[in-house]
Amino acid sequence: MSEVMKKNRSGVALVGVASVALAGGYLLRGAGVTAQTAAPATPVVQTPATRDAAAIQNAFAQVSNAVEPAVVTITTKRTATPVSGSPRMRPFGGNPFGGPGGDGPGGANPFGGQGGGDPFEEFFKQFQNKFGVKPNSLQRDDIRARFYEVQDRRGGGGLGSGMIFRSDGYIMTNAHVVDDTDKDGITVKLSNGTEYKKARVIGVDERTDVAVIKIEATNLPTVKLGDSADVRVGDWAIAVGNPFGLEHTVTVGVISAKAREVPLNERSPGDYLQTDASINPGNSGGPLCDINGRVIGVNNAIYSQSGGNVGIGFAIPMNTARGIAEELIRSGKITRGYLGVEIRSLDDDLAAEFGLPRSTKGVLVNTVSPNTPGARAGLQPGDVVQAFNGQTVTKSGELQRLVGAAPVNSRVTLKVLRGDQTVTLNATLEELKSDAASTTPAPATPEPDSDGGVTPGVLGLRLRPVAPGDIKTFNLGAGARGLLVVGVSPNSPAASADLRRGDVVERVGSRVVTTPESFQQAVRQILNGQTEDEKRVALFVNRAGKRSYVSIVSDK
Repeated sequence: MSEVMKKNRSGVALVGVASVALAGGYLLRGAGVTAQTAAPATPVVQTPATRDAAAIQNAFAQVSNAVEPAVVTITTKRTATPVSGSPRMRPFGGNPFGGPGGDGPGGANPFGGQGGGDPFEEFFKQFQNKFGVKPNSLQRDDIRARFYEVQDRRGGGGLGSGMIFRSDGYIMTNAHVVDDTDKDGITVKLSNGTEYKKARVIGVDERTDVAVIKIEATNLPTVKLGDSADVRVGDWAIAVGNPFGLEHTVTVGVISAKAREVPLNERSPGDYLQTDASINPGNSGGPLCDINGRVIGVNNAIYSQSGGNVGIGFAIPMNTARGIAEELIRSGKITRGYLGVEIRSLDDDLAAEFGLPRSTKGVLVNTVSPNTPGARAGLQPGDVVQAFNGQTVTKSGELQRLVGAAPVNSRVTLKVLRGDQTVTLNATLEELKSDAASTTPAPATPEPDSDGGVTPGVLGLRLRPVAPGDIKTFNLGAGARGLLVVGVSPNSPAASADLRRGDVVERVGSRVVTTPESFQQAVRQILNGQTEDEKRVALFVNRAGKRSYVSIVSDK
């Protein structure tokens, strides 16, 4: 039959009475379908805006084509009992001696023990069982949300992503993707389907969550590593990986924030890139790229109420990951400087608790471990570190990174604000030996006698100086000094902060207190210097030999 072709206004070819139509690149003839090449359909809308959008769309496709050949799927078999893993961070704030984790009242417990209940715990257990994500609680405005490392774990194994960054088989990924795996239990699958069994772990750094593995191959496609220092908030961000086992998935967003301090690891230096490009379990270790196809980060974690993506994802900056990967290849491990202090960022409210101007900036020294570089340099709890080797620091993560990057045995200079005086201290750094955090609960504190205590004052504490016999009786540790709590008034600020009999108050803010009178004077001085409706004071407390600052809200 002779067929005369006609076109309608939409550009779809109509073929006479034979009812043959060409659409979507297929020739439809009755019930049969025959593949046929067709010319691109004429755009329905053509404006400068759509042409610009099409150009961006083409850029995304080109980035995908350039990067995907070097993105791999990593499958692991895990040991029955994990032998390592990143310790979880409990955010500082509220009550450091117990209660649910969080930044509000009832904060984390750095002294050990269990926190409060979680009404969503069973749901999260089910999610973890399915995907094996590792949650960390964070409470804000009574909304329960968590940070998740985004590796997909199921059936006793794990599934993650990685990127080939050297053509001789070196692959960058996350430490949590390959830790706790059986010997010879790592399989790498390339984009072309080729699989390599028994990939070798070259090195793992739990602190930054970066790992390097190697397969025996050459002439492999590689990613182009970019400079994360050049990244700007608002720049395009393109994530590539294997979420939920869906290989070579590409998602697009922007860089939402930089230098984000995320509580993924108790000693993590933070400094993450934040993005709304969709990241989910299985994306761990995959690349986060810029619009030019350069890798600017390693996909690592999400913040979520459900465990799924809600538009808040995090990637390890490439400048951090590159340096770690190169050192792991050279030596198989990472060496870092060690100062021996516990720190936190100083904000306006915390400054007021220490009797400092609210505008004071720096990093607060929470505790100083004995016989460490910090202790030998003369650092004290309550000091505010404002510069390290001449470089200003305003966040705890900044100081962590500077100390960690400094050479072991190097001599460093600290600019410290102590009360209203600025002092300069010198420290010789040691090597950080272990990232393992002790979770041993503090020993139970015996009930002290209640004799000799001064009548409770503004905070509701009955105090007396520590006697020589108290040190052993209450497990306070050698050389303990301060004021022993022998009574706490019910419904007082001290009771609300969970201070209890047997605790020892060593400092009010940064001021050492040794008599009840000096305690009351220091507390009143700090509270009288505050103009806010809710006044706070920080007490440095020794509970059974473990020390930390406690924030107390005054009722006066």
